[in-house]
Amino acid sequence: MSFAYSFLTPPRAEREEMIDSLEPSDEDFAASFQDVARVNRFLGGTAAILSALKPFFRDFSENRPVRILDIATGSADIPRAITEAVRRGRFGDGRRIEITAIDNHPKVLAFARSQTPANQFPEIDIREGNAFDLPYRDGAFDIALCSLAFHHFGFERCVALLREMERVTDQGFIVNDLLRDRIACSLIWALTRVVGANRLTQHDAPLSVLRAYTQQEYSEMLQAAGIPGKASDIRIYPMYRAVITRQKSGDAHAPERLERIDRAT
Repeated sequence: MSFAYSFLTPPRAEREEMIDSLEPSDEDFAASFQDVARVNRFLGGTAAILSALKPFFRDFSENRPVRILDIATGSADIPRAITEAVRRGRFGDGRRIEITAIDNHPKVLAFARSQTPANQFPEIDIREGNAFDLPYRDGAFDIALCSLAFHHFGFERCVALLREMERVTDQGFIVNDLLRDRIACSLIWALTRVVGANRLTQHDAPLSVLRAYTQQEYSEMLQAAGIPGKASDIRIYPMYRAVITRQKSGDAHAPERLERIDRAT
């Protein structure tokens, strides 16, 4: 890993965010994840995911639902947004989806379920799950997603998660996260105070930016995970978002390359 830092891209912060612990109250968790959902909606995270998903749906021709795994789902705001987009026909008429949304934080799972009632979102199944040891067979899903979670993990754990996403998908995956940048940190610090965000959000949002990775570091993660470079893409979106898209179409030898790397490590 050859990380280069500058004034605008400082060394990565290592301290944990308040939302990673079990200590905050249920009310604080609920308010903070509502803030995260607003950030996704109004600062481009949700739009970036929907845009990145379009090619997957275009290439999917089987007469069955598209199977999606959302890892570290948080409040499940992304699965709900995808469901609503599919219902509106954004990905084509008659499209169907089945989304499995997992998280390992009990308070987060409880809030996600409260926001995603089964009678309103039968397409979404919320379950407990370990992102680094996914309890699913190889190729169990068409697509895997992970939004605003990579910055919570160290570099090696991100590599491990990329490998798991590669393993459980037939078509590929999308990772949506932040870019580490001092200006982005200052902007989100100011914004969370101007809009009166929850105290957890005011503490965690600037720290999230400082815990995030650079475009070069995301590229090095893919390389370390053995993800074929020609079949992956890192795009930078407005408001300091990075989206990794991995599509497996035309990459028949990817599983063999990944297996060789796993054996060597």
